[in-house]
Amino acid sequence: MSIASAASGVSGSEKPNSSDHNYFPISPDTLNPSVLTDFRVYLKRGKHYVLYTKEREHFSEGLKKRLMDNGIQTVYIPFDQQALYEDYVVENFEWILNDPSIPLDVRSKVFLDTTSKQVYSIFAKKLPALDDSTLEGVQHVVGSSLSFLSTPGAMKSIGQFVSHDYETFTHSVHVFTYTMMLMQMLAEDWEEAALIDVGVGALLHDIGKLRIAASILNKPGKLNPEEWEKVKLHPVHGMRMCTKVTMPQMSLNCILFHHEKFDGSGYPTGMKDEEIPLPVRIITCCDVYDAITSKRAYAEAEDPFSALKIMSNQMKGAFDLDVFKAFIEVLGKNK
Repeated sequence: MSIASAASGVSGSEKPNSSDHNYFPISPDTLNPSVLTDFRVYLKRGKHYVLYTKEREHFSEGLKKRLMDNGIQTVYIPFDQQALYEDYVVENFEWILNDPSIPLDVRSKVFLDTTSKQVYSIFAKKLPALDDSTLEGVQHVVGSSLSFLSTPGAMKSIGQFVSHDYETFTHSVHVFTYTMMLMQMLAEDWEEAALIDVGVGALLHDIGKLRIAASILNKPGKLNPEEWEKVKLHPVHGMRMCTKVTMPQMSLNCILFHHEKFDGSGYPTGMKDEEIPLPVRIITCCDVYDAITSKRAYAEAEDPFSALKIMSNQMKGAFDLDVFKAFIEVLGKNK
């Protein structure tokens, strides 16, 4: 049975408006055969889109096999059902990320897209404070990602989709990714709940920047002393934004102390050495590396080698040396 006849055999099949602007592509691998979906799935036939499955249908293994047998690797969802699809992905996030039958590059793109949207929704709404629902969403995404981020080749695969144009929300996702991989190397005996607390702190480490004027954050030149003092307040602002939820202490530590330096030259407290919790030392290293390798308003992106050289030579003493060496090892394994 051909794909065309399979599609036309679906009850109520139709040929809607053929405009590409009405649909967005997804991989059929992301559709869980055991879950009833709330959205329609279409195939593209020339300039037209043909209904393949309706709402409240299972996208069965048989339907997937027909696509595979016909060499079809992309299906389409109507844009007016995008929110339904995104809700489905969040609900099935752990299944998608950890199903080995789904290609690693598909899982990597879903990971980046979903975590980025989770953080972007916080920054886009410019929330005055976190609420329980937002925190639960972040915790769900973090917990669902842990096993995937320990998968061999995951970081290399994720890297192919990473943008090097700096945005606070994408930067937060990159820092979270590096942090979780480094935590699982340096803190192997940590329980999953503790790793989730660190992951939440990594994803939200820069949330306090919502309280800093965009004209300062995006200034193309050097900040004047007054502007710099305002920027240095963002960890404190971040902690204050979390006062309306029951935030684990480790998550708060990551938000408040991620600009502390191992030699005591950081802010806001100037703590140093082992006074700084290990997860915070890890986040600090990942934070600086991702910032340097990203294109910012005041600086071009550096390549990985140059970034590590800057961190080693120009920022000597700022990082826990054991953490920095482990970070280089993680990057080397994922070239």
